[in-house]
Amino acid sequence: MNGRRPGPCEVPHPGHDGEVHLYANGLRCDAHSPWAQKGLPQPAGQRAPAIYTYRAAPDTDTTDDENGPTT
Repeated sequence: MNGRRPGPCEVPHPGHDGEVHLYANGLRCDAHSPWAQKGLPQPAGQRAPAIYTYRAAPDTDTTDDENGPTT
């Protein structure tokens, strides 16, 4: 352990979505990128390749399965 706190987009979290890119302020997903924080649309044009991509988690299935409801 080095005592460093991970950046906001360096750990999985339901609030993250889209591609993760390296910006001047660190790794940021599309939802937390500098342009999104300012309420701007995604910039047009070529971007650097994504480091990785977050995909929103599927909604939890609340239907009963063949063994009855889960508790």
